[in-house]
Amino acid sequence: MVIFGAYLKLVIAITGASGVVYGKRLLEILHDKKIETHLVLSQAAEKIIKHELGTNKKTFEQLADHVYAIDDWNCPIVSGSFKTDAMIIVPCSMKTLSGIANGFAENVILRTADVMLKEKRKLILVPRETPLNTIHLKNMMELSQQGTDIV
Repeated sequence: MVIFGAYLKLVIAITGASGVVYGKRLLEILHDKKIETHLVLSQAAEKIIKHELGTNKKTFEQLADHVYAIDDWNCPIVSGSFKTDAMIIVPCSMKTLSGIANGFAENVILRTADVMLKEKRKLILVPRETPLNTIHLKNMMELSQQGTDIV
């Protein structure tokens, strides 16, 4: 998709929270609009995909232009020199949200989110867990203050 003469390049991450159907739908829409996508699935997301949708990760991977393993430290999205327009984590588990808020970049999803923050690029999180406790809210507040959109 062309916006103001530029092509969009998005990182999509799906983590182990309820609501993987939202990640799938987002991938379908982006695929239909020919927007370049770079996909990473957490190990927990793979289990939730099977449980909630009765399918496997291949269904999601076929909708993406590029797919990376959660532990592939050689993939381009973990580097600030690889230009992307935004990262959307949908759904975003509280574990992932906490890791981002606290700089715990132990996997490709967390490291890429860290890159988005340090490079001042758009980071959108779609948490699906409720109820929220004070720690969750503090982590969300921290990320919101750094410019993260929480939907």
